[in-house]
Amino acid sequence: MIKQQILDILKKHQRFLIAAHIHPEGDAIGSQLAMAHLLKKMGKTVRIVNADAVPYNLGFLPDAALIENCRAVAPETLNFDAALILDCPVLERVGAVQNLLNNALIVNIDHHISNNDFGAVNWVDAKASSTGEMIYKLFKNSATPLDPASALYLYVAIMTDTGSFHYSNTTSATHHIAAELLSYDINPTKIYEHIYETKSFETMKLLAEVLTGLKRSRDGKYVWFKVTLDMLKKNNLTDESTEDFIDFVRMVEGAEVVAFLRETRSRHIVKVSLRSKSAIDVNAIAKHFGGGGHYAASGCVIEKTIDEAEKLLVSRIRAAMRKD
Repeated sequence: MIKQQILDILKKHQRFLIAAHIHPEGDAIGSQLAMAHLLKKMGKTVRIVNADAVPYNLGFLPDAALIENCRAVAPETLNFDAALILDCPVLERVGAVQNLLNNALIVNIDHHISNNDFGAVNWVDAKASSTGEMIYKLFKNSATPLDPASALYLYVAIMTDTGSFHYSNTTSATHHIAAELLSYDINPTKIYEHIYETKSFETMKLLAEVLTGLKRSRDGKYVWFKVTLDMLKKNNLTDESTEDFIDFVRMVEGAEVVAFLRETRSRHIVKVSLRSKSAIDVNAIAKHFGGGGHYAASGCVIEKTIDEAEKLLVSRIRAAMRKD
């Protein structure tokens, strides 16, 4: 019923803005591009606007260049009837794009368990592997045929948010959808190479430096690491290049929780990524700092220096481990 309500909105209105969360990754970007394709097939006008740039490893996507940075958008040039906010648990997570929304009709499409239903219309499915999986269902309910480009975008969205189909959010339905998308002659090997196996020499040097600073609790059940602004500057990198560092650290044997802290340009705002491989709910840890996400994968921002943020975060993780 909610899918039909959203499709009715898509049919009724002509002009749409599509936005996603700050520091977008594969699910956000793939879902946005697929949604834009759906709307264009319906004869609609679309603008895709984000607070942050498309990550380097997603730049190979054919329409990635159509995604605009909100800092380069003059508000008076935006003319839309409804805003589709994708893969975003709270409206504040769209960052500076929020300043462009005014009193627009907001349609909230998301799969995060921490979503607070901020839209006028809310489709939140915490059982979906990804927002991409939800956009796929919109295609199916709209009777709008998929095409190779849409299949590529949806495959990227689903693949990245399921950790190449090995996270616990991967279901039989996820595999059935992926199988259909692959029938559109997209190349999974090339997609994987672009996303996971294309790293600059400088990025690999930074990873080596980061791993030397890896820390763990006495019992080895939680590990954490950090990237400082000075480390990024020394290697002439942005924090986007470190996005998947946490995937390497998740391999540490015995580690049930992994935390990654990244210092931003202000030096008083630290971005945190959390992963769980146990019964520990990292979404609850992230929510303590105003963030959120999923039970096993969440994030937040701590407005402290990186050393202060590290102490606060480790203390919170330790408390969560004791409760378990």
